[in-house]
Amino acid sequence: MGEVLVQKMIPALNKMAWPKSPEATELGRRVYEVGLDQADDYQTDPKILTAALRTFQTSDSRPYACAGVAYTLLKAAREKDGSYAQVGLTAALEWLEKAQELAPDIFEINMVEPFIYIYSGRLDDARLVLNYLESIDNNHYYILRAEIAYWQEQGTLDEAIHWYNRAIEEAKTVPQKLRVQRELGDCYFRFKQYEEAIEVYKEAVHFATDNAGLWHTMSLAYWRLGDYEEAAHCNRRALKIQGDLPGALKMQEALKEKLESGGLSKRLFGS
Repeated sequence: MGEVLVQKMIPALNKMAWPKSPEATELGRRVYEVGLDQADDYQTDPKILTAALRTFQTSDSRPYACAGVAYTLLKAAREKDGSYAQVGLTAALEWLEKAQELAPDIFEINMVEPFIYIYSGRLDDARLVLNYLESIDNNHYYILRAEIAYWQEQGTLDEAIHWYNRAIEEAKTVPQKLRVQRELGDCYFRFKQYEEAIEVYKEAVHFATDNAGLWHTMSLAYWRLGDYEEAAHCNRRALKIQGDLPGALKMQEALKEKLESGGLSKRLFGS
């Protein structure tokens, strides 16, 4: 992920066939929305981003396709520590500018711009663009998510939570809603508000019981609270769904060590 992935993507993107029509068509917009959702599913598997790019290739609109590439590069640029590789941000801006040259006044295309500024640390520029875009549509799902990113970058939890809740309300699909719910839980987790994180994870997992990553993250939150029995329960659920999940396997071993002294290891893990 991050710089290594982006460095591999850039030459490949230049060789791929993209739509030639300079028009921002309705079909292009619909394909663009599908591709954005696919890109949003990315965590560590580059195949997710490849699928998004292939979706953008099926568009009949070059500006929407270029904006889709820009958004995909943003996702790829994220490093393990949460920072963003500058080479990815630069490439994303270049592809977005290609889209804006052909279709300068398309809201759905321009909404990619504040994300680039936020992840680049250009918060003043991001604020200006967000204010402008919100004067056009202040309920758009991706603008609300940009506000989340902006306030998290500012380190302001209360504001971030406000925009998370707005985004959950405006999400058009169940996957979008679940994605934002999990991110809200992760936000609480980063700010060490583990009880709040668990409540959000519980709500999300109710609609996604087969999400191993979600169960694992909830296990981590219980671990931080010192509730090792609940952590073990969530860990078992995660490994039942995905037995080779690396983080969950490490958690399993840590829990066994932690619980052995209390005689709980055999009952909880069967060993």
